[in-house]
Amino acid sequence: MPFTTVYHSDFYKIEVDLKGNLLRACWLRHVTDDEIITGTTELYKALRDSKVERAVANGQELGAISLKAKDWLANEFYELLSQTNVKMFARVLPSNVFHQIALESVTTRAEALGKARFAFRNFRDQDEAEKWLLSNPVLSQTPQ
Repeated sequence: MPFTTVYHSDFYKIEVDLKGNLLRACWLRHVTDDEIITGTTELYKALRDSKVERAVANGQELGAISLKAKDWLANEFYELLSQTNVKMFARVLPSNVFHQIALESVTTRAEALGKARFAFRNFRDQDEAEKWLLSNPVLSQTPQ
Protein backbone atom coordinates (compact mmCIF):
# COMPACT_ATOMS: atom_id res chain seq x y z
CA MET A 1 0.00 0.00 0.00
CA PRO A 2 1.36 3.45 -0.88
CA PHE A 3 1.41 5.38 2.40
CA THR A 4 2.14 9.09 2.51
CA THR A 5 3.42 10.68 5.71
CA VAL A 6 1.08 13.51 6.73
CA TYR A 7 2.60 14.25 10.15
CA HIS A 8 5.95 13.42 11.70
CA SER A 9 7.66 14.57 14.88
CA ASP A 10 10.16 13.03 17.24
CA PHE A 11 7.28 11.38 19.14
CA TYR A 12 4.53 10.61 16.59
CA LYS A 13 4.10 9.61 12.96
CA ILE A 14 0.92 9.53 10.87
CA GLU A 15 0.68 7.97 7.40
CA VAL A 16 -2.31 7.75 5.08
CA ASP A 17 -3.09 5.45 2.17
CA LEU A 18 -6.02 7.17 0.42
CA LYS A 19 -6.48 4.41 -2.14
CA GLY A 20 -6.51 1.75 0.57
CA ASN A 21 -8.78 3.86 2.82
CA LEU A 22 -6.38 3.41 5.75
CA LEU A 23 -4.48 5.59 8.20
CA ARG A 24 -1.57 4.39 10.36
CA ALA A 25 -0.41 6.34 13.41
CA CYS A 26 2.45 5.34 15.68
CA TRP A 27 3.79 6.73 18.95
CA LEU A 28 7.58 6.68 18.72
CA ARG A 29 8.43 7.04 22.43
CA HIS A 30 7.01 7.85 25.87
CA VAL A 31 5.30 11.24 25.73
CA THR A 32 4.16 14.15 27.88
CA ASP A 33 0.55 15.25 28.31
CA ASP A 34 1.08 18.10 25.84
CA GLU A 35 2.55 15.68 23.30
CA ILE A 36 -0.43 13.34 23.67
CA ILE A 37 -2.79 16.24 23.02
CA THR A 38 -0.70 17.46 20.07
CA GLY A 39 -0.37 13.99 18.53
CA THR A 40 -4.00 13.02 18.89
CA THR A 41 -5.11 16.39 17.55
CA GLU A 42 -2.92 15.78 14.50
CA LEU A 43 -4.51 12.34 14.18
CA TYR A 44 -7.95 13.96 14.21
CA LYS A 45 -6.86 16.47 11.53
CA ALA A 46 -5.41 13.71 9.34
CA LEU A 47 -8.63 11.71 9.57
CA ARG A 48 -10.76 14.79 8.96
CA ASP A 49 -8.75 15.90 5.94
CA SER A 50 -8.18 12.47 4.35
CA LYS A 51 -11.72 11.20 4.97
CA VAL A 52 -10.43 7.61 5.37
CA GLU A 53 -12.70 5.21 7.23
CA ARG A 54 -10.15 2.85 8.80
CA ALA A 55 -7.36 3.73 11.20
CA VAL A 56 -4.82 1.97 13.36
CA ALA A 57 -3.01 3.71 16.22
CA ASN A 58 0.05 1.95 17.56
CA GLY A 59 0.73 2.78 21.21
CA GLN A 60 3.32 0.10 21.96
CA GLU A 61 5.93 2.76 22.81
CA LEU A 62 3.49 5.08 24.57
CA GLY A 63 4.12 4.06 28.17
CA ALA A 64 2.13 5.38 31.13
CA ILE A 65 -0.35 8.19 30.62
CA SER A 66 -1.50 10.65 33.26
CA LEU A 67 -5.01 11.18 34.56
CA LYS A 68 -5.10 14.52 32.71
CA ALA A 69 -4.24 12.79 29.41
CA LYS A 70 -6.79 10.03 30.01
CA ASP A 71 -9.49 12.63 30.72
CA TRP A 72 -8.66 14.55 27.55
CA LEU A 73 -8.67 11.40 25.43
CA ALA A 74 -11.98 10.11 26.81
CA ASN A 75 -13.79 13.45 26.83
CA GLU A 76 -12.33 15.32 23.84
CA PHE A 77 -10.40 13.05 21.50
CA TYR A 78 -13.05 10.38 20.97
CA GLU A 79 -15.62 13.12 20.34
CA LEU A 80 -13.31 14.59 17.68
CA LEU A 81 -12.80 11.17 16.08
CA SER A 82 -16.56 10.71 15.93
CA GLN A 83 -16.76 13.87 13.81
CA THR A 84 -14.61 12.27 11.09
CA ASN A 85 -15.44 9.54 8.57
CA VAL A 86 -13.69 6.87 10.65
CA LYS A 87 -15.82 3.74 10.99
CA MET A 88 -13.20 1.28 12.28
CA PHE A 89 -10.41 2.13 14.72
CA ALA A 90 -7.79 -0.41 15.81
CA ARG A 91 -5.43 0.24 18.72
CA VAL A 92 -2.17 -1.62 19.25
CA LEU A 93 -1.60 -1.60 23.00
CA PRO A 94 1.69 -1.57 24.91
CA SER A 95 2.95 -4.89 26.25
CA ASN A 96 2.89 -3.61 29.85
CA VAL A 97 -0.40 -4.73 31.40
CA PHE A 98 -0.77 -1.58 33.51
CA HIS A 99 -0.40 0.63 30.44
CA GLN A 100 -2.91 -1.58 28.61
CA ILE A 101 -5.46 -1.19 31.41
CA ALA A 102 -5.00 2.59 31.41
CA LEU A 103 -5.65 2.82 27.67
CA GLU A 104 -8.57 0.40 27.84
CA SER A 105 -10.14 2.55 30.57
CA VAL A 106 -10.07 5.51 28.18
CA THR A 107 -12.20 3.73 25.59
CA THR A 108 -14.52 2.29 28.24
CA ARG A 109 -15.14 5.79 29.54
CA ALA A 110 -15.52 7.32 26.07
CA GLU A 111 -17.99 4.60 25.17
CA ALA A 112 -19.99 5.14 28.38
CA LEU A 113 -20.13 8.87 27.64
CA GLY A 114 -21.38 8.18 24.09
CA LYS A 115 -18.26 9.78 22.57
CA ALA A 116 -17.06 6.78 20.52
CA ARG A 117 -19.43 6.43 17.61
CA PHE A 118 -17.37 3.95 15.58
CA ALA A 119 -16.18 0.36 15.94
CA PHE A 120 -12.90 -0.12 17.77
CA ARG A 121 -10.83 -3.04 18.91
CA ASN A 122 -7.56 -3.53 20.79
CA PHE A 123 -4.65 -5.61 19.55
CA ARG A 124 -1.18 -6.59 20.68
CA ASP A 125 0.31 -6.62 17.18
CA GLN A 126 0.27 -4.14 14.26
CA ASP A 127 -0.22 -6.83 11.62
CA GLU A 128 -3.25 -8.30 13.43
CA ALA A 129 -4.78 -4.83 13.78
CA GLU A 130 -4.37 -4.09 10.07
CA LYS A 131 -5.66 -7.54 9.17
CA TRP A 132 -8.85 -6.85 11.18
CA LEU A 133 -9.30 -3.48 9.49
CA LEU A 134 -8.76 -4.79 5.98
CA SER A 135 -10.62 -8.09 6.28
CA ASN A 136 -13.88 -6.57 7.52
CA PRO A 137 -16.20 -4.42 5.44
CA VAL A 138 -16.44 -0.85 6.65
CA LEU A 139 -19.47 -0.71 8.85
CA SER A 140 -22.40 1.20 7.47
CA GLN A 141 -23.75 1.98 10.93
CA THR A 142 -21.96 3.14 14.01
CA PRO A 143 -22.32 1.05 17.18
CA GLN A 144 -24.92 2.11 19.73
